[in-house]
Amino acid sequence: MRKILLCRPFRVSLLPGWLVLCGLSMAPARAETVWDMYVTNAVATTITAKGEVAMIERIEKETNGDLKIKFHLAGSLPINVTNITSAVADGVVQVGDDGFFQGNIPIGGLLRLPMLIQTRPEFETALKIALPYLEKAFDKKGVVVLGEFTYPPQVPFSRRQLTTLGELKGQKLRVTSPEQGEFVRRFGGTSVTLGAAEVPAALDRGVIEGVFTATSGAGYTWRDLIKYNYKLGLNYFDAYIIVNKDALNKLAPETQNKLKTIVAETVPGFTGQMQQEDDELTRKMVADNGMVLTQPKPEEIAEATKGIENYWDTWAKSHGSDAVEALAKIRTALGR
Repeated sequence: MRKILLCRPFRVSLLPGWLVLCGLSMAPARAETVWDMYVTNAVATTITAKGEVAMIERIEKETNGDLKIKFHLAGSLPINVTNITSAVADGVVQVGDDGFFQGNIPIGGLLRLPMLIQTRPEFETALKIALPYLEKAFDKKGVVVLGEFTYPPQVPFSRRQLTTLGELKGQKLRVTSPEQGEFVRRFGGTSVTLGAAEVPAALDRGVIEGVFTATSGAGYTWRDLIKYNYKLGLNYFDAYIIVNKDALNKLAPETQNKLKTIVAETVPGFTGQMQQEDDELTRKMVADNGMVLTQPKPEEIAEATKGIENYWDTWAKSHGSDAVEALAKIRTALGR
């Protein structure tokens, strides 16, 4: 008859410094952290959404599963995209792709002042100046900025003829910020604030006649509702990967470093990819949809700049001393 060896009861306090029970060593369980990430985009096939999914998969892999992040598209959680900053600050989600932060971080409008920044190199120059001010404002909310990327310039599209700056007059245009609205007003148009989901019906019913957006943003999506694209870039649309400060500090130092490194290596690439896509889709809209594309003349760019530049200082003064200081530095750096 075979004898069966059973483990005898034991008390942990009587065991030596290393534990062996029935031939099996007992190691402490590895700590696992699970976060939620909420993003601005509602479509999974966008460059940013696909890139962010790949990014969080890399984070989980390179932290050996110590940090897992659940990805949530806009609209999949009961959080308005304009409240992503607050949602991260309050720990409702731990990570955000935050592009509609101006209501919570007013100084963020600095980089979106119409005609202040007119080229990609100019944006890079201005961002270096503005970023410390933005990081300071986010920090006051309990939020840390991990990375930044930028959408192509916001330009006007319309159902009505729009081939010159003067043809903005009398048009009802959907804007994405109060600053854009001020520009439209100064050039004789009427600005309308609508959520993206409301735009197609508004265009179809004539509530609005045009929109400010990038081609690779919503422009191509609304291609059957718009006919003209006047490539006057009012401003760039910057977005930030942000994280709850307390949640970040609870991670092991090694995990924190890997998270910061992976985000820093990933998200800047979105900018170039989106610009390439914007160019390709613009050509496609001209070829396949008969869109009338017009590049502004140098004198029109100068006129647009002159018509709005006194607003920049007015805006800064209404947003505090940091905004005034940062704007002055940017204007000096850009010679504008």
